Amino acid sequence: MTPTLTTRRLIPRQLTTVSAVSGALDHPRGRRSAPESATHRPTIRDVAAHAGVSKSLVSRVLHDSPLVSEPRRAAVLRAIEELGYRPNAAARTLVRRRSNAVAVLVSDLHNLFLPEVVAGLDPVLSRGGYTTVIVTGKHSEQAELEGLHRVLELRVDGIVCAMARLGRDALLDAARSTALVNLTRAPELPRVDSVVNDDYLGATLAVEHLVGLGHRQIAMIGDTEERAGADRMRGYRDAMIRLGLADEIVLAPGGFTEAGGYRAAAQLLSRRPRGLTAVFVASDLAALGVLDAAVDAGVDVPGELSVVGYDNTPFAALRHIALSTVDQTATKIGALAAEALLARIAQPSRRARRIVIPPTLVPRRTSAPPPTSSDHV
Repeated sequence: MTPTLTTRRLIPRQLTTVSAVSGALDHPRGRRSAPESATHRPTIRDVAAHAGVSKSLVSRVLHDSPLVSEPRRAAVLRAIEELGYRPNAAARTLVRRRSNAVAVLVSDLHNLFLPEVVAGLDPVLSRGGYTTVIVTGKHSEQAELEGLHRVLELRVDGIVCAMARLGRDALLDAARSTALVNLTRAPELPRVDSVVNDDYLGATLAVEHLVGLGHRQIAMIGDTEERAGADRMRGYRDAMIRLGLADEIVLAPGGFTEAGGYRAAAQLLSRRPRGLTAVFVASDLAALGVLDAAVDAGVDVPGELSVVGYDNTPFAALRHIALSTVDQTATKIGALAAEALLARIAQPSRRARRIVIPPTLVPRRTSAPPPTSSDHV
């Protein structure tokens, strides 16, 4: 499976599908007085001739050298604008040994938690002058490896990795050639910084919230295929045992997708094991599937079934959904990851740091006390 590669230019903000970092932006409207030929793109030689200066002086202007008089700098900048000249990013990378590009590797852009992480990355990387290249592995181990190799070939200056299936060896290999910050629950690695949510604690908070409302029959819909899912499932199980509910543990595989959540919930609701009254779901997206399954089964939420998700994605707060969920502050994770990456780029040999962010429980309409025995279906 081939990974999808997009690039996001931070100034101006826009997303464009491209096959490489260079040439990702169209010229802003109205900026060129001379049309660009379909067969000839303006070169540094063209700019020099148009401005009546040498190529070396144009190069100094492009590198913002102070050794250029203001009249000549203005002439070069005017020629660049009139010709619509764009510096060759690949050539600059070879000459300067820097691309000013950072890759963000994600498992799946359909997971709304990940765009929130990117939103946290954007302002920090923008201030550092970086372009972000976003690669999705589409929940495939092979595609994730291909995506990693592809951005390494682009010689990016750094990588923020939120791919769940990349193993220790792949991450270590990448860290040997570029700065890397990991957002998954991979083992601590030398020269690899990490910023993670405490998924175990988040699951504990969800169970404690439901038990505090009076629930005992609490199932979990999730998956151990991804590291975050394994930690959330372990937190659920341990919390249930600690609270004296070991006999009430029900684990239903459903993954992190809406379809997976729907299938798992439909099966649970068709048999209602031991008078099920609450479900903790490993992601908000899967929780949407649970809510749909409840509607189709004629089960009232939260009157008959309480539902708690995980991520606190934007749609969870929508009035008609009002999903109780665990907030792992995605934008904060993104901002801290960007700061750690910039620090790693500046000091490649610095000691690795691991930042663990504690989550919080956000109660909303989908969780309530369980029904009494007289009105429970």
